[in-house]
Amino acid sequence: MEVYVYMMRVDDPITVSQEASLKSRLSTARQNKIEKLRYDADKRLSLGAGLLLDHGLSQFGLKEREEEFGTVENGKPCLKNHPGIQFNLSHSGAMVMAAFTCQKAKKESGCAGTSIFSAAGEGQACPVGCDVERKQKARMDVARRFFAPCEQQLLLSAKTQEEQDLLFSRLWTLKESFLKVDGKGMAMALDSFAIEPGKTPRLAGIHGSQYHFREFQLADYCASVCVKRKDLTEDDKFFFSFQNLQDMV
Repeated sequence: MEVYVYMMRVDDPITVSQEASLKSRLSTARQNKIEKLRYDADKRLSLGAGLLLDHGLSQFGLKEREEEFGTVENGKPCLKNHPGIQFNLSHSGAMVMAAFTCQKAKKESGCAGTSIFSAAGEGQACPVGCDVERKQKARMDVARRFFAPCEQQLLLSAKTQEEQDLLFSRLWTLKESFLKVDGKGMAMALDSFAIEPGKTPRLAGIHGSQYHFREFQLADYCASVCVKRKDLTEDDKFFFSFQNLQDMV
């Protein structure tokens, strides 16, 4: 298994013609979605999400505007014709995030540049969820409502306000990425499970070994990826890249 994680800032100044050119690369459905949004900041985030989705798919020889999208149980988006690839999108503030998992055809072969994804009978990739959030001040009133008791205790035991603030943001993104693995979303309460946010975060409880997390921190943002897989092996790889919107022009 290979996991590709992409992040992009979308607040770069670009011209109207450049923005139109970027938008034209995307599917009609994505373009219509962008146009229906009221605020320019939301339009830019939706544009960035489409571009990152297209960029990620290009690693597999695919294009966003040519693919057919559907939903799995709980409404999570999927590629109808390529179960060997799974993806998830997230955005916050001026940051967009995309995560992809792919199932390798052979132990020695990577995902990008292969043709294994054109077969209708290809194997199912591991479910993936991602979340990016702008770092924020810890709010214990919010933690008491949405965090498990053990997570609340961790926040209260923080030695400094800075440590508490970072832990609050980390917990939020870790929990959201877990919910998005199976598309549970609002169907599952945030306080119904707990994350142990150590050096290697894990889901508490008997099913914890099935979920694997990776965290990424930028100056003002925390981000997390969660993959559902019984066991990780030395052949499983995580790849991360960051770009600005100008890089897409």
